[in-house]
Amino acid sequence: MNKTIITFLITILSLVIANAQNIINKSIKEVIVSANRAHNNNNISNIQIISSDEIANAPVQSVEDLLEYAMNVDIRQRGGQGVQADISIRGGTFEQVLVMLNGVKMNDPQTGHHTFNIPVSLEQIKCIEVITGGASRIFGNYAYTGVINIITKSEMNNSANLSFGNNKFSATEINYHTIQRSIKHNVSVSQKRSDGYIDGTDYKIQNYYYQAKTNIFNIKTLLNAGYIKKEFGAYGFYSPKYPNQFEITQTTFASLQFKKEGDITFENKLYWRKHNDEFILFRSNPSLYHNFHETNVYGMDFNVIQKTKNGSNVLGMEMRADNIISNVLGNDLDYPIMIDTDNYYYKGANTTTINLFAEKNIKVQKLTISSGIMMNIDFRRGNEYFPGIDVAYEITDQTKLFTSFSKSMRTPNYTELYYNSPTNIGNKNLKAEYSTNQELGLKWYGNGHNTTLTYYNRDGKNMIDWVLLNGDSIWRTQNLIKLSTSGYELNSKIDLNHILNTKLPISSFSVNYAFNQSDTTSNGFQSAYLLDFLSTQFSITAHQIINDKIRIDWRTTRQDREGGYTNYVTNQEVEYLPFWLVSSRLSYKMLDNSILYLEINNLLNKEYVDFGNITQPRRWSRFGVKITF
Repeated sequence: MNKTIITFLITILSLVIANAQNIINKSIKEVIVSANRAHNNNNISNIQIISSDEIANAPVQSVEDLLEYAMNVDIRQRGGQGVQADISIRGGTFEQVLVMLNGVKMNDPQTGHHTFNIPVSLEQIKCIEVITGGASRIFGNYAYTGVINIITKSEMNNSANLSFGNNKFSATEINYHTIQRSIKHNVSVSQKRSDGYIDGTDYKIQNYYYQAKTNIFNIKTLLNAGYIKKEFGAYGFYSPKYPNQFEITQTTFASLQFKKEGDITFENKLYWRKHNDEFILFRSNPSLYHNFHETNVYGMDFNVIQKTKNGSNVLGMEMRADNIISNVLGNDLDYPIMIDTDNYYYKGANTTTINLFAEKNIKVQKLTISSGIMMNIDFRRGNEYFPGIDVAYEITDQTKLFTSFSKSMRTPNYTELYYNSPTNIGNKNLKAEYSTNQELGLKWYGNGHNTTLTYYNRDGKNMIDWVLLNGDSIWRTQNLIKLSTSGYELNSKIDLNHILNTKLPISSFSVNYAFNQSDTTSNGFQSAYLLDFLSTQFSITAHQIINDKIRIDWRTTRQDREGGYTNYVTNQEVEYLPFWLVSSRLSYKMLDNSILYLEINNLLNKEYVDFGNITQPRRWSRFGVKITF
C-alpha cells in the first residue's frame, strides 16, 4: 500500500510542476461552482444551471419536481409533492446519482430512495447545478452518471407562504433572515400534508432548516443543519403484491465548512447525516412485517487549491464512514440494540473509505484543460484509480467545442447487499459497478441565448440491478455483465425580448430534447431499473409576461420509456406508454410585498404510469399567497 501511495504522490507532483504558457482570460457568462475541485469559471463539463428566477416561477411544488427542468434527468415519482422520488440521469438508475447540498454529499447508504430527504424548500434555493456524465475523479463514489448540487441563498427575504389544493392539500412555510455581529442567519420552518389522490397516498411532511454564514479573519464559514420527517402511505412503492404500505422517515444532518482564499486556498468540510426509516408492509396490521433501519454517515473533505500563472493545481482528500443498524440489513450484532419496548436492532454493517484527489486546470489562449485522478482506498476491496480529462476549445467568442473522458464507480448499498423479504432478496457478494464515459459536445452562447448539443457514451460492467428471473417470483440483486448506453442531448434557452429588444407576450423559453439507447436486452430476466429508462424526453418551458402584475409560466413535456412491468392483478407484462404532460403557474402581484398564485399540474388530466403499478396523480391544483416582510 505504501508503494501505491508513493506512486500516487509522484503523479501529483508531476502535475503540480507542469509548465504552461501565458493565459488569456475571457469572461464567460456562466457560473460554475462544482464542475471541478478548483471551483473556477472555466466551464468545460456539461453542466446545467436551474436559476433562481426559474425556481421562483416554475409550476412545481417540490425540489424533485423542479429537477425535471434539467435535460436528461428522469424523475420517477412514487408519491407526489416530494414524498418520494427516484432521480436518475442519462438512462442510469437512481442509485448512480450523487446529490449534494452546498457541496456536501447527502446520499443515503441504505437506499437511494431516501437520498432526497433534504429539508430545504424552493424558497431557500439560489440555484441547482446538474452535472451530466461520470464524475468520480472529482467526487468519488455515487457520481456514476451525474451530480446534482443544491446551492442555498446567503440571504433571503423574510417571508410567509400559505397554500391550499385539492385532495385536502395544505402547506405553510415561514422563512426568517437576520444579521447579527457579521453572522448571517437563515431559519426556515415548513409543513405540508394531503389525504392523497387515491387511497394509500396520504402524507405529512415537516421541515426545519438553519444556516449561518460569516467571514472573520478572511475565513469564510458556513454552517448548515436541518431535520425532515415524512409520514406517508407507500401505496405499492416496493411491492405491488402488497400495496397498502406505510413508511416513516426522519433525517437529521449538519455540516460545517471553512474556506480561506489566497494564492493558496484551503477548504475543509465536516458533515454528519443520520437517517431513520420505519417501514410497514401491512398498514392495517403492522406487526406482520415491520422493518427498522438507522444509518449514520460521517465525512470530511479537504482541498488545497494553488493558483498558477495559467490555471490551478488541486490536491484533495475525502474520508467517509457510514454504518447501519437494522432488524433485517447487515450481519448479526454481538448484542441487540433496543429501539422501543417491542423492537430491537439485530443486524448491522459499516464501511470506511478514503479518496485522494489530484487535479490540474490549464487555460492557454482558447484551449482549456481540466485533468485529474482519484484514488479510492477501500480496506476490503483494495485500491483503485479513476482518471478523467475535460477539454474545451473556443472556436469563436460565442462557440465552444468540448470533450471528456472519465472512469467512474459505485459500490452497492446496504439494501442491495442484505435485504431479505417475501418478495426481494439481496446479494452479499455483489461487486462494485464501473463505467468508462466519453462525451463530445458544442456550446453556442451569446446575448440572450445559450444552446448545448451533446453526444455521450457510457460502457458499464458489473451493473447492479434487481432482476426477476424467468419462472421465479422473487426479485434478486445481481451484477449484470455489461451494459452500454449512449445518447444525444439538446438544450436551448432563448430570451426573445433581450435579443429583439422589445416586449413580446412570450418573453423567454427553453427546449430540451434527449434520446437514450442501450445495447443490452432483458433476455431471461425482467429488469427493475437498469433497462426501464427514458428513451426519449422532450420539454418546452415558456414564460409569459402579461403586464407588471401578471405572469404565466408554462411547461409541456413528453416522455417515452423503455421496458415495462408486470401488472400484479392480471400477472401480464405491460409496456410503458408515452405521455404528454402540461403544467402552468399564474402569479399576480397584489402589492410590492405579496403575490397570489395558482398552480395546475397535469392540466390535461392525463392518466399515466412512469413506475410499475403506481398510478400517478391526475390534475392537481394549488392556490396560495406569499408575503415578504
